[in-house]
Amino acid sequence: MNVRINRLDPNVPDPVESRRRAAGRLVRIAYAVGIFGVLGFFVVYFGAPFVFLSGPGIVSSPRYVLSLPFTVQVSRMNVTPGATVKVGDEIGQVHSPEQDTIVATYMRALSDIAGRSAELRVKARVAAEALEAARAYQRETEAALERIAAMASTTTTFRVEILRERALANKDVILQRAEAEEATKQLVSLDAFSKQIREQLDEVQQNFRSGLVSAPVNGIISTGLAHTGQSLVAGAPIADILNPHDVYVDWYVPNERLIDPRIGNDVFVLFGHRRIPGKITEILPVSAVFANTQQIALLDRPATQIARVRFTSKAPAPALNSTVYVHMHYSKISASISESLIDFLGLN
Repeated sequence: MNVRINRLDPNVPDPVESRRRAAGRLVRIAYAVGIFGVLGFFVVYFGAPFVFLSGPGIVSSPRYVLSLPFTVQVSRMNVTPGATVKVGDEIGQVHSPEQDTIVATYMRALSDIAGRSAELRVKARVAAEALEAARAYQRETEAALERIAAMASTTTTFRVEILRERALANKDVILQRAEAEEATKQLVSLDAFSKQIREQLDEVQQNFRSGLVSAPVNGIISTGLAHTGQSLVAGAPIADILNPHDVYVDWYVPNERLIDPRIGNDVFVLFGHRRIPGKITEILPVSAVFANTQQIALLDRPATQIARVRFTSKAPAPALNSTVYVHMHYSKISASISESLIDFLGLN
């Protein structure tokens, strides 16, 4: 028996085939996107170093370090990181046992000088008063010697005795005179030395100012700020003051590069999603290791050259001490293409 099958209109698409065709199209699109994504990743990853030079940098500015030449302990801090200070503003107060020891040493030296000066004044006064008596005795011995010389009946022993007395009188006069003069000279030297010690003591106390630490310049307090109760060795920074009106980027130029950067080259500073145009204004004659770079165990990080970048736009600069990346295109064509692509995608 023949069964007649009524098919759909051939002009109407089969729903099963339509779903299968749509699913296959999606799979092919996803597969193509994955393949081209992987290829694009490798092209960008391995091709980017041939298009532009990229390296990390730090937003910085001229830094003024506050420190003291002796060991201190922070008693209090009146500012916080990021605070704006002006010249003369009080930052905090410190206490220094070492500074107290220095002051005590100066005071002990002044006390010793005062005692020595008193002894010399007594010696000079005694020598000055004894000098008059010694001179009077000297005059008497000289008069007696003149009278004996006019007498013919004196013995030789008596004459020798008188001569010995005159010699002793002359010696006593010379001794008292020399002692008085030397004591006077020593007093003058001690007075000058005492004055010098007092000036140094006043300078130490004036510089320490009872431990008050004030801002010598206008600026912003950096994050490297000492805390209350912290002990600091001599020369350790109590606070760092940054100049917010002179901001630049210290770019740690990678050693693997096709072209060396030069003064005047245009660069882009990448901070998050922002691209800030800049220009290389200085190539520092020194190399350094980027502090925020991850260090592989047992391997030393190579030092890289530092280029100083200044911003050429009036856009707000990133925060001080921020980590940024700097891109320098090897050619103007790649820079123009990159700029056009970023403007087209709205990523600028």
